[in-house]
Amino acid sequence: MSKIAFGMRDQMDSMSDDEFKEAMSLSKADFLDYLDKAAAGEERCQANVGEPAPDFLAHVLSEDGDVSSDLLKLSDLRDAPVSLIFGSYTCPIFRRQSEHMKQLIGEFENSVQFVFVYTLEAHPTDGWNTNSNRADEIMYAQPKDVKERAKVAHDWRKAYSFHSQIVLDWPDNRINDDYAGAPERLYVLDAKGIVTFKSEQGPYHDNHLEDWAAALRNATTSP
Repeated sequence: MSKIAFGMRDQMDSMSDDEFKEAMSLSKADFLDYLDKAAAGEERCQANVGEPAPDFLAHVLSEDGDVSSDLLKLSDLRDAPVSLIFGSYTCPIFRRQSEHMKQLIGEFENSVQFVFVYTLEAHPTDGWNTNSNRADEIMYAQPKDVKERAKVAHDWRKAYSFHSQIVLDWPDNRINDDYAGAPERLYVLDAKGIVTFKSEQGPYHDNHLEDWAAALRNATTSP
């Protein structure tokens, strides 16, 4: 589980219920329930270092923000390393890390196939909303279908000018179930589809992007 999430949990006993809810926009009981669900998702994760990455089919987000009829099949991406980037617009940490991600993608984009997997919203208005999302006016309900997910993903792409391919997880979040990708996670696969790097379950500290960078360098220099 995320070190950031553990840190939040460790601070709970030193804060009153009201103080915690003011800081986290969530009650202590609801936060503990969130941690339990995250731990259960991690337990079910099928993507493990040294093993073939679970295959998937997913709709590609078109340039104009529509759901393309084209389906990307992960196992078709061979002959070069692949990096899967899981995240959503309503994750404040994912937004904060965007510029650094863009820098690293630019460094490796000629030798690594980058694919964003746009997953369920981390902090929707009808779930665990956050003060930072209210301040930034990033206010979206949890999408109910792939077209609604495409709209939010397109808004996110326009806001941060990402040019890598983006695929949309299904309404039943089946890709996330296999990868435990929400709220954010990074993977690197070798040219044969074997997982060589798996970041910790997000949210993670900014310096963890350097672990990803090291994995990308290793993927492009390994025989």
